[in-house]
Amino acid sequence: MNKMARMATIFLGVSMASLGSSQFLSAQEGTEAPQRSHEVNRGDTLWDLARRYLIDPYRWADIYELNRDVVQNPHWIYPGERLRIPGGAGIPVQRVPADAGRSAGYGRGRPIPATDLSNTVFGTRSDQLLSLSSLQVDESVRPEIVSVSDFFQASLLVDRSEFEPTGSTARVIEENPLDLNLPPSARLHQDVIVHLRGLQVAPGDLLQTVRWGRGISPFGQVLESKALLLVTRTAADSARARVMDVFGDYSVGDPVVRAADFYLDPEAEHAPTDSELSGRIIAFAVESQTVLDLYDEVFIDLGRREGVRIGDEFLVFSHLELSPALAEPGDALCVVRVVRVTESTSTAVVFKIRDPGTREGNPVRLSRRLSG
Repeated sequence: MNKMARMATIFLGVSMASLGSSQFLSAQEGTEAPQRSHEVNRGDTLWDLARRYLIDPYRWADIYELNRDVVQNPHWIYPGERLRIPGGAGIPVQRVPADAGRSAGYGRGRPIPATDLSNTVFGTRSDQLLSLSSLQVDESVRPEIVSVSDFFQASLLVDRSEFEPTGSTARVIEENPLDLNLPPSARLHQDVIVHLRGLQVAPGDLLQTVRWGRGISPFGQVLESKALLLVTRTAADSARARVMDVFGDYSVGDPVVRAADFYLDPEAEHAPTDSELSGRIIAFAVESQTVLDLYDEVFIDLGRREGVRIGDEFLVFSHLELSPALAEPGDALCVVRVVRVTESTSTAVVFKIRDPGTREGNPVRLSRRLSG
């Protein structure tokens, strides 16, 4: 056996051993998968575990409730602790009632205790990469109709007055022992100082950093989402916050607004509607864009006052159609799903496409709504 063959054999043997015999047999023979659990690594947080296993980071409380015998304080978990994950074998998935109410800024049904959340990361996160090969996923997860990220990262076309007052990002708290000339941009899990400028917040509240883009008359101005912040401390007219998600180039000086509440019934299903609600595409979210692709965003000239809701689906037709009401579904260029709604406009994401030739001004017609 030559040298390369020996190396390949050793690599294959190590890889199979890392899977473990029980996992391998389960995959090959269809035996019952083991109960899902996670051994805490250095740098883990409940927020990260909820994102990894449950798709939704806001379900960190579900993991905490299931592991109260191990975790005394949800903001402190320690390397070596083994946590059970909701949804595994013999473990129920706990759901928060839709009417649980807004608690400390997380929106209806997604409460978080208003306590000091500082010092919850125990070090660098690079060692987490070593544990990825041992993750056990023993169930399929139904894709969310509109995810938390879909909601918060979407751009808006809105009247600027709807977002007053606004704070601003004063500085990034950066460990810089070598005194390097680092850019004033913030990354995931970093802490920042926010100048509130009249915003009333408390520990546990969610803030969103934004940047104003081009104006589109008469609808307003494009508001681009940059990051999601979790307030950890407040003092006078300032707050310390942790960067929980990043959607763009988030930098010092970017405006900060209170994050909107978001809750969508996980059991809701789409159903066809007889509504003849129709409108048109105002513009693409990206100004220079000429051809639409999957997951691109568009602005529609219909909003809350016309009854548009998050999750609504619209068919987009060609300019050649005399009336959207007379067009057949098979004539649609693409299908878009609403992820944000303002008083007079909606932001929708392309999730089905037949013809990329969609243009600004194309007519749209409501086709499906969430039931339940």
